[in-house]
Amino acid sequence: MYPRIVLVIGMLLGLACSAQAQAPNPDPAAAGQQETIKALIQEVNELKARIAVLEASQAKTDAAAAAATGSTKPVSMAVPQPPAAPQPPIPTSAAGDSFGFIRGLKLQGFGSVTYKANDASPPELGASLGPIAGTTGNFAVGDVDLFLTSQLTSRASILTEVVFSEQTSGEFETDVERLLLKFDPSDYLKMSFGRFHTGTSYYNSVFHHGFWLQTAADRPLVVEFSDHGGLLPSQAVGASLTGRVPSGKLGLNYIFEYGSAETIRPQITSADAPEIEENNGNELTAGFFLKPDWLPGLNAGGSFYHDHLNPGASNLHVEQSIGSAHVVYSTPRFEFLNEGFIVQHKIQETGQLFNTPSFYSLISQKIGERWRPYFRYQYINAPQGEPVYPDVGLHNGPSAGLRFDANDYIALKVQYDRTFRRALPAFNNVLGQMAFRF
Repeated sequence: MYPRIVLVIGMLLGLACSAQAQAPNPDPAAAGQQETIKALIQEVNELKARIAVLEASQAKTDAAAAAATGSTKPVSMAVPQPPAAPQPPIPTSAAGDSFGFIRGLKLQGFGSVTYKANDASPPELGASLGPIAGTTGNFAVGDVDLFLTSQLTSRASILTEVVFSEQTSGEFETDVERLLLKFDPSDYLKMSFGRFHTGTSYYNSVFHHGFWLQTAADRPLVVEFSDHGGLLPSQAVGASLTGRVPSGKLGLNYIFEYGSAETIRPQITSADAPEIEENNGNELTAGFFLKPDWLPGLNAGGSFYHDHLNPGASNLHVEQSIGSAHVVYSTPRFEFLNEGFIVQHKIQETGQLFNTPSFYSLISQKIGERWRPYFRYQYINAPQGEPVYPDVGLHNGPSAGLRFDANDYIALKVQYDRTFRRALPAFNNVLGQMAFRF
C-alpha cells in the first residue's frame, strides 16, 4: 500500500511541474491534465482514509491483546517486522578459568619462586626443599600446582590436583595429590571417593598446595606434606564423608575417612639418608568441628587417626595413633591459627610407647589493603629411639615475616626463622618468596 502512495505522489509532482511549465500557453491538453491531477488527488485522499481506518483497527487489536496478558508495554504503531535469525551461542570466556571444548572444566594454578638461606650445621632440608642444602643461599621453584574441577551434575563433581615438585636434584616430579569424585546429596552428607588430603589437621584440610593460599612463606614442619619432611600422614586413597550435624546455631560438623595412607618422608637432617617408607595399612580418621553462626570466622574441633606401619627396612610393626585439636579464628583482616598434636607409636613386638607432642601458633593482622605482618611459633619433641621419626628430635622456635599483596594474584613475602634443636646447634633461616596464582 505504501509504495502505491509514493508512486501516486511522484506522479502528482511530475504532473504539477509539467503543468506549471506549460501555464503561459494554456491549451485543451493542459485542461485534460488538470482533470487527471484532480482525479489522482482524490484517489490519494481515499487511500489515506483507508490507511487511517486500518491503523485504528490494528491499535484496538493490540490493546486488547495487551490487556489479556496484563502487559503495560506501550503499543507500537510500527509495521511488524519478521523475526530475527537465531544468533549462535556466545563462547565461554577463555580468561584462564575454563576450556570451551570441555563442558564445565575449570582450571586454576599456583606457583612460587623462593630464595632460601640458612646456616644449619649439619645442613637441614626443612620444609622448603631446594636444589642445594646448607649455608649457601639458593633459589627454588617449589611446587607448581594445577587445580582442575568439573561440575558433572548439580550434586556431582570431579576435583583433581596435579603438582610438579622440585627435588633436591633440581628435577621435577609429577604427583597426583588429589583425585576425587564428589557427591553432595545434602548439607548433612557430602561424600568424596579417590585420593584426598587426610583430615589429620586443620591446616592439611584448608591450605592445600600453593604458597599463595597461606600467609607464611612455608608450612609449619608438623603439618608439612610428608614428601617434604612433614610428620603427619597427609594423603590417603579411599572414601571421605563430611557434613553438618543438626545443632542449630552451634554449627557442628563431622568428618569420617577410611582408606589406605601413603607416607614416604625424607630424613630432614641428612640429605644422603634413604627416605623412610612407612608402609601404611588402612587408616581410619574421625573428628568433629564447629563453626558457630554467632561468631563467623571461628572454627574449633579435633580428630583422631589410627593406622598400622611397618617403617623402613625394619621388621617392626608399629601401631600409630594421632590425636589433634585446633582453635582457629580467621577473618579477612585478622588470623589466629592454633593446632596441637600427640603422635603415639607403639611397637607391637616390644610394647614400647613413643609419644611426640607438637603444636604451632600463628597470628597475623592486615594493615591497610596490602600489608600483613605475622608471627609464628612451632614446637616438636620426638623422643630418642623413635622408630618413625629418628631424624626429628627437638625442633622449636619463632618465625616472623611480612606479606605484601601486590594485587589479587601476586604476593611477596619475607620471613626469618630461628630454630633450636636437641644436641645440635641452633640455626637461622631466611626466606624470600614471590607466590602467585593464575
